[in-house]
Amino acid sequence: MGWIALALQILAQLPKLLKIAEKAFDEEPDSGAQKKEMVLTTVKTIAIGVLGEKGWDKIDGIVNPVIDVMCYFFFPNDKKKK
Repeated sequence: MGWIALALQILAQLPKLLKIAEKAFDEEPDSGAQKKEMVLTTVKTIAIGVLGEKGWDKIDGIVNPVIDVMCYFFFPNDKKKK
């Protein structure tokens, strides 16, 4: 599998991974950074397992910013809503 194909598959699964992270940290306030770290660690582990470290280096530049944007929408800070 090429790195582009894996990146596309990962991007398609990010909403599900973010929902899992939300449930895992449901009772912890202000845990957005922990949720992001959980998702990023999961994605990195999968990518390295499939493509190796060099493959992760290629995917990281695409996936990491997308995770940042999605976390902003999935885990809005209550203070920002006020």
